[in-house]
Amino acid sequence: MTRPFRLARAAAVALALVFALAGCVGIPSSSGVNQGPLVQNGNDAAPADIPLGPPPNASKTEMVNDFLQAATSAEGNYAIAKEFLTVKAAQGWVPTKSVLVRERPATPEDVGDNVVDYSVSTKASVDALGIYVEQGTDATQTLSFSFVKVNGQWRISDLPDGIVLSRTSFANAFTSFPIYFFDPEYRYLIPDVRWFPSGPTVQDRIVRALIAGPSPWLQQGVVVSAFPAGVQPGSPVVVRNSAATVDLSANAAATGAQVRGRMHQQLEQSFGTAAITSIAMTARGAPLAFPDSQDSHAQVAVVTTLAPLLQKGKQFGFYPGFTSLGGISNQIAPLGGSAVSLDRGQTTAGVLAKGGVYVVTDSAQKLVDSRPDLIAPSIDTFGYVWSVPATNAAAIQVAGIDGSVHQVGSRIPADASVVSLNVSHDGTRVLMYLSTTSGPRLIVAGIIRRAGVPTSLGDPLDLPVSSANPIDATWVDPITVASLASDDGADTVTSYVIGGSPGDTSRTEGARRLVGADSDSLRILTLSGEVQQLRASGWQNIGVVASILATQQ
Repeated sequence: MTRPFRLARAAAVALALVFALAGCVGIPSSSGVNQGPLVQNGNDAAPADIPLGPPPNASKTEMVNDFLQAATSAEGNYAIAKEFLTVKAAQGWVPTKSVLVRERPATPEDVGDNVVDYSVSTKASVDALGIYVEQGTDATQTLSFSFVKVNGQWRISDLPDGIVLSRTSFANAFTSFPIYFFDPEYRYLIPDVRWFPSGPTVQDRIVRALIAGPSPWLQQGVVVSAFPAGVQPGSPVVVRNSAATVDLSANAAATGAQVRGRMHQQLEQSFGTAAITSIAMTARGAPLAFPDSQDSHAQVAVVTTLAPLLQKGKQFGFYPGFTSLGGISNQIAPLGGSAVSLDRGQTTAGVLAKGGVYVVTDSAQKLVDSRPDLIAPSIDTFGYVWSVPATNAAAIQVAGIDGSVHQVGSRIPADASVVSLNVSHDGTRVLMYLSTTSGPRLIVAGIIRRAGVPTSLGDPLDLPVSSANPIDATWVDPITVASLASDDGADTVTSYVIGGSPGDTSRTEGARRLVGADSDSLRILTLSGEVQQLRASGWQNIGVVASILATQQ
């Protein structure tokens, strides 16, 4: 299993556990942190055994309760749940259309005329393509179930499509699966997290989701798919001994070798967390040849160096020893800056220093943004340095190595203040932590480019951030971000899988900067200049004091 597979799989498993359990972390009297006990999220106990079918002589409200419990199992295309329905209702009901994740227990109410209403308090849902959405506040949805008697027993004759699950049942029944698309240059594979019930149909659902295309916030040219318009799923995926055969519609045979190779690579990467080791493709049963995916240069972007990148006085480099990067270290250190973002090749950086933001190479320093109140810059995979004033989150601009400046349009309100901005390691997405009149917002947005130049941001996707005062945010890996916030004198670091719910939480004190390299290398810089790293036992000093904790693409 490749490193990207391990990262995606670890994040997916961690998030699935979060739905069932919320990690509580106690705040000690020292600056460290101790892991506390795990407590259950919400009021639901572990799910009861799934009923074998409708009990005899059950009331209508009992039938709704037992039906909803039976619908926690997707076995046999929800065969047990369908026993509660009339034949016609069972044929028309589409359980995979949506999932409502309820926040607290609910009680069915018999409202007369053989109708039972079930009011669900929810703030999270999953659609037919596995896209998870979570709102900041609860909303109530009322579902109506109509009944008729069949052979003297109540059966549901009309009901809404989809199912309802508690947080606990959702964690038990569903698993997150990153599916993959390409950046427009076909350099990187970009994850798009989806949620599907575990079981034999998961590969079919992954294929349908890939063919349908990316989530709305990744559209508008942010990412692209190799699957041409018009190509549809064919027969169900066949899996034998961890080898899958994916059948497509007949028009897939008209695609060229390069397109087939890219289609195969999307399938191969997307099936990586579904225990598939090899994939064959067919078009209406006829084999589709494709070039070896190893010939493709597309990869999942991860940080190339996990060592802390620090500045202390006139030293800039990797810890330990402040190992110099050569010419660019000599250019960055004299600026006496407060923030640095280094590119993957370690040849270009964006530096916030006196006077504004500079583009720095191993031979020159160029001031590219002299506006007041600028926050820490970020550099992307094309070498563009992103900068924005803290007082105007909509005033984003980028500067090239040649000093050319370009404005980046967005739908972010101009009156929002921005705390942090970080471009993902694959250059397709930007993470922003905002302060607004309605509270903090932690958003990710797709980057729309023209000939590599960022021109605008797509519709932002809000992550369910708390109301604590924002301090910083960072990318952890291709599907995970983390925020640093302060509330009642305590600093809290929270992780999020993009397309999921909040994850692990830890606490520290006096943090001012958060930088992520991967889930094992999350670091903070304190107000006193200490660098700390998150360990199993909490945040621990690594034994160095620095003025800058830099980011690296």
